[in-house]
Amino acid sequence: MLRIYGTHTSPYVRRVRIVALELGLDHELIDTMTDQGLAALRAVTPIWKVPVVELDGAVVLDSAVINEALLRLHGPGPLAVHDPTDLALRNVMTVIDGALDSLINCLYLARDGVAPEQAAYLRKHQDRAASALAWLDARIDDGWLTPGKRFGLAEIGLCTALGWMRFRNSYPIERHPELLRCFDRHAERPSLAATQPPG
Repeated sequence: MLRIYGTHTSPYVRRVRIVALELGLDHELIDTMTDQGLAALRAVTPIWKVPVVELDGAVVLDSAVINEALLRLHGPGPLAVHDPTDLALRNVMTVIDGALDSLINCLYLARDGVAPEQAAYLRKHQDRAASALAWLDARIDDGWLTPGKRFGLAEIGLCTALGWMRFRNSYPIERHPELLRCFDRHAERPSLAATQPPG
């Protein structure tokens, strides 16, 4: 049994859950929004960040490392073959994560009452996210993120990032029609449907 520490709303946790579902792996989500789950998380990781998994007796602390380990141990199953040495793929995934991380920063600072017009730091992160998403939108058919032709870690990363942006109302993803087309194309995939954030 794969133990995943995280929340139902984290896009990074969702990526791991999607890969586990795609590979048919039995797994349990330890909800770190509860006091018990948070205590369990803090007992296994010094950085208190999700997701974390317990995998074959080892603790793995990062979603990208977790998913690559799952694919290495269990094969790709129905997912597109992942080549971690493919620099174009790595760049796509880094840009997706850059946009997502910037908007997560904006969300948490907004919750603390800091508005973009008050902080150049926030404006920079909003602009970084917009730049990253425009870059991805222009490259939607470059081999990665090609709707209908493949579904692998890059597509999972994109769909979970865009899903989180829509769920949190943190960015108008409709600005990027090609990304939205890819997102909509995969929306009904069972692993994505089963892991949508509640609400």
